[in-house]
Amino acid sequence: MNPLDIGYIAAAAWIAAALTGLLAGRTKPGLLACCTLSGTGGAAAAAGGGWSLISGETPLVTPGGGASTITGGPLQLQMTPLAGVFVALLGVVAVAIALYAPRYHEPGRGTAVYLAAYNLALLACLAVLAAGGMVTFLVAWETMSLTCYLLILRRARRDDVARGAFWFLALSEIGFLLVVAAFVILAGKTHATSLDAMAARAHLVTGGWRAAAYLLALAGFGFKAGLVPLHVWLPEAHPVAPADGSAFLSGLVVKLGIYGIALFAFRLAPVGGSWPGLVTMGAGAVTAAIGILYALRERDIKRFLAYSTIENAGIIVTAFGAAMIFHAYRQPALAAFLLLAGLYHVANHGCYKTLLFLEAGIVEHTTGTRDMDRLGGLVHRLPRSAVITFAGTLGIAALPPLNGFVSEWLIFQGLFQGFRTGSHLIAIGIVVAAATLGLTGGLAIYAFVRGFGIPYLGMPRTRQAAAARETGQPIAGPALLAVACVALTVGAPVMLAALSRATRTVTGVRLGPLLLPGKLTVIPAHANFSAFSPTYLTVFLIAACAVPLLIFLAGRPRAASVSVPVWDGGIVSFKPRMQYSAMTFSAPIRVTFDALYRPDVSVHRASDDDPAGRSGPVHYESQVTPIFERYLYRPVIRAVEGLADAIRPLQSGDVNLYLLYVFAMILLAYLLGAV
Repeated sequence: MNPLDIGYIAAAAWIAAALTGLLAGRTKPGLLACCTLSGTGGAAAAAGGGWSLISGETPLVTPGGGASTITGGPLQLQMTPLAGVFVALLGVVAVAIALYAPRYHEPGRGTAVYLAAYNLALLACLAVLAAGGMVTFLVAWETMSLTCYLLILRRARRDDVARGAFWFLALSEIGFLLVVAAFVILAGKTHATSLDAMAARAHLVTGGWRAAAYLLALAGFGFKAGLVPLHVWLPEAHPVAPADGSAFLSGLVVKLGIYGIALFAFRLAPVGGSWPGLVTMGAGAVTAAIGILYALRERDIKRFLAYSTIENAGIIVTAFGAAMIFHAYRQPALAAFLLLAGLYHVANHGCYKTLLFLEAGIVEHTTGTRDMDRLGGLVHRLPRSAVITFAGTLGIAALPPLNGFVSEWLIFQGLFQGFRTGSHLIAIGIVVAAATLGLTGGLAIYAFVRGFGIPYLGMPRTRQAAAARETGQPIAGPALLAVACVALTVGAPVMLAALSRATRTVTGVRLGPLLLPGKLTVIPAHANFSAFSPTYLTVFLIAACAVPLLIFLAGRPRAASVSVPVWDGGIVSFKPRMQYSAMTFSAPIRVTFDALYRPDVSVHRASDDDPAGRSGPVHYESQVTPIFERYLYRPVIRAVEGLADAIRPLQSGDVNLYLLYVFAMILLAYLLGAV
């Protein structure tokens, strides 16, 4: 059985799950049956994606004998190792959400429609990744966008939901048009519609057309991947979607944009010269920095995580851009290494970001809020969730020994070898990108100390936080993802060996012997640079933490302990308001980057004659309009609205006037034909 056959099983399970959810999702047994089928499909997809990394590329198949279908062309399917990485991630995310959803959703009509749309979205994502032809890819891509739009609209009567869904759909359609244009250029120049034939005939596409196709694809897929300034839908759509919908969007849908960029950059339209790599690397580095800087301002947990997704997408795209540069300078080993590191980060981010969004749903479910400044002390009330969230936090902050550290270390080790290009200017550019990612990494640690510490540590800031209970909450799905994060760390050599097969099919470089000369040691493409063992590091850190614990337990006195009051600086009692708030914690960053944020600040006092606030509370409010929304999207929206107002008189509702329009158009067509 080849990987594509296993993909058919996943597709069948998701179709059955969609029908079950639509017809029986109003009842608890129907909800459980739908999630069971969905999880079965996820397990099949994970197996199929993993098997494709081992067995290699499958032949192109055309179900139905190549006859024209509803898509307007033949249905062409193929599983490649590059797509297999994303298919395996799709399966893991689907299984985790299947374990999570039964306890998160209440049976009902809205849930039934939502589950049907969700499983169709899973099917559409699988179709994108298994597409072997242009038409199949584009139809699947548009289907994926429309079904994800329905996921965001789960609570459609709320204004913020409608706004977030509109941003997602509008930008998705703009990106889709750009992707169509990129494919049309390649199809027109190669006289082919299958992806294999396009790749084989890429030499027929001249440099200018190839560059145009790649830039169109970079922008088109960049809308979905969240590249700055095309990212604005993420902080609008993620907070308003259900928790599992947000997890799906961030954990997988954003990755499909990254897959599209990799597909064009390394398979369909590899552009000669270093400038496409520089553009891609620069876009990724700027995206990473902007994403984490705006994340540090957010109090809403899901908006905070949405901006963090933008940051991580930037890290991956930076690695891909650097790989393109090394390929242009005839450093195939480093190009393959950075592509591998980027794919590793795709898998890592998909696991821990899905975990964190699911846990954000548990926090909102138990407390009724996502505002960090209304939480606190949840480590005592949600202990299992706190441990799972802490594992995801270590991963996303790239702290050892979790998986995020491994993939980011690999990316840095590749970037630090920019001197091998032989060009001082290019080497400086790569170093600047590495420095930007270094700043991003430091800010990410700062951001997630805040993101975990404010909600989970300290004292509850509200009654709702104090009343939170973990009983009945969906823990299994996030726990599975936490295990996956640990496995991606300890089993890093196995993961790297599998990913090296994916990169070999794209770059032709056998990276395995260079990358893993020993059983557990990782070398970044060149033996004379550095070496690292994630497995040994994990074991060492666990042992280093265990030794002092054992010493403490062995020397602990056996006598009964006595509790006595300690000096507390004269404070009679600690109050929740004495704690750092999320905004206070991020104040140094907000002050440092004030020119970027440009906040609108308002201060309200009980009395203007009392600036110190002795006569009553002082209310401080700070609102930030993201710079790209302020200077790019708002002017465009105003221009479109002005144009709509200008042409509105044409739609007067007068039938006679409409007949005049028809007559004028016929007359114009006649005159043009006569000429």
